Amino acid sequence: MRKGLAAVLAALGLAFGQQQVTLFWSGAITGPTSETGAPYGAGIEDYCRHMARAIPGVVLNCVVRDDRYDNATTQRLFEEAVDRFKIPIYLGYSTGAMLQMKALIQELKIPTLPASNHVGLIDPPNGDYYFIPVSTYSEQVVALLEYVAKLKRGAKVALVVHPSPFGRAPVEDARKAAQQLGLQIVDVQEVGAGNLDNTALLRRFEGAGVEFVVHQNVAGPVANILKDTRRLGLSGKMRHLGAVYTGGVDLIALAGEAAEGFLWASPYFTVQDDTPGIRLQKDLVARFGRPAGYVENHNYTAGMLAAAIAIEAMKRAQERFKRITNETVYQAIVGMNGPNAFKPGLAVSTKQGIEVDFTRSERTGAEGLRILEVKGGRFVPITEPFTSALFRKVHYGK
Repeated sequence: MRKGLAAVLAALGLAFGQQQVTLFWSGAITGPTSETGAPYGAGIEDYCRHMARAIPGVVLNCVVRDDRYDNATTQRLFEEAVDRFKIPIYLGYSTGAMLQMKALIQELKIPTLPASNHVGLIDPPNGDYYFIPVSTYSEQVVALLEYVAKLKRGAKVALVVHPSPFGRAPVEDARKAAQQLGLQIVDVQEVGAGNLDNTALLRRFEGAGVEFVVHQNVAGPVANILKDTRRLGLSGKMRHLGAVYTGGVDLIALAGEAAEGFLWASPYFTVQDDTPGIRLQKDLVARFGRPAGYVENHNYTAGMLAAAIAIEAMKRAQERFKRITNETVYQAIVGMNGPNAFKPGLAVSTKQGIEVDFTRSERTGAEGLRILEVKGGRFVPITEPFTSALFRKVHYGK
């Protein structure tokens, strides 16, 4: 009894004088895109619990909520997080909700790290408080087109995108980049879930002489197209490539042998990379009893990265300003560059050795990319880390 009372008093003593700060995420744990959202949210929750006492004088409260991919629910949860938990930073999710909330987040000046990599989030107006953890969808697709141009100048390319703002995000920049690279974009098609027979789509591409198909989608629709490409005997005629949410272990599980040869632009390390971040991922999955497959899931890695950036910013805010607020966290994030860049070992570095950095005007974090190819049932890097040479020219004109 005395030991129990002492433990309670010790806990109260620890709590007294310590600031309690909430790391809050809402996203699609269930509903559409939950195959991405569930491991992403788990990565955030587990990393937060791992770091709960890592900031001196601060206790981290980890809150993960399911918005079911519903924009109205996302906004309600965000407003609750601001009013009830007084959050200094917000971890968001879908493109639609994040675009809808741009003006509100700007007005409240809450630094926000979305799972969406839509470049429109950081573009003006009202993009000052969005910080995208990795390269944007547009930069990933332009990088893939640069790779295609190296394989065959003048190649005929088709884009297949998700029927949503998420899917359409890179189309305009892709058209501009293709023109400068000497590629021909001969078709752009929108394909969502439920595409169980893609015969008409692929025959249309065959008739147009398409040699490369670039996907901006999630893994399910891409896997169905890969299986139909194989079924129709077109694998030798057209090559498939995709941005970050098209690939990973989910694609291999869904497409099976048809995934062989698929090319994937990813900013994340894989389970084969021996880095501090990937070693921690393996430890957290085991420690918190997550499905074993999460060890290889890049969406879990992505969630860990978002949480790592947010908590590192809180830590730096506490060290520099002795308090964690939305303003001090914002100052910590925009100072995360040069010798103060962040290296959690979860994303590949640029050629300059930078993993994650931000400034007031450069609000994408990990800008390094690799292209990986499915060989023997797993993704294998086939390029060194690089950044797109053309993206900033076609998107920003510089």
